[in-house]
Amino acid sequence: MKRILITIVLSLLSITGHIYIAHSEGSEKWYLMSRQGECAEIKSLKRKIPDIEGIEDPESFSKLMKEKGHEVITNEPKELMGKAVEVSVPSEGLSLMFVAESVCKGFIDKQ
Repeated sequence: MKRILITIVLSLLSITGHIYIAHSEGSEKWYLMSRQGECAEIKSLKRKIPDIEGIEDPESFSKLMKEKGHEVITNEPKELMGKAVEVSVPSEGLSLMFVAESVCKGFIDKQ
């Protein structure tokens, strides 16, 4: 599953023709990437997690889930270091791919 997601993300990056720097710029906005490669606002998790307000990146999401007592597993794909973080919360059935705005840029502009 992880390899499929990484392959999709890398394919999308090559399709858009952008070259990405390995380190995130800290101020970049984060999104959720679906298995189909579409990007969505983090707030789209609100129906599953009602108190998602103020969550803007994978770190704050992980912190919230840990504070609620859930086990959180994070993985940062080497190929996208600083641009993508996979966050799993097994007890909630969540496996999310957070990606930086630069990864989603081509998709966001089309919306």
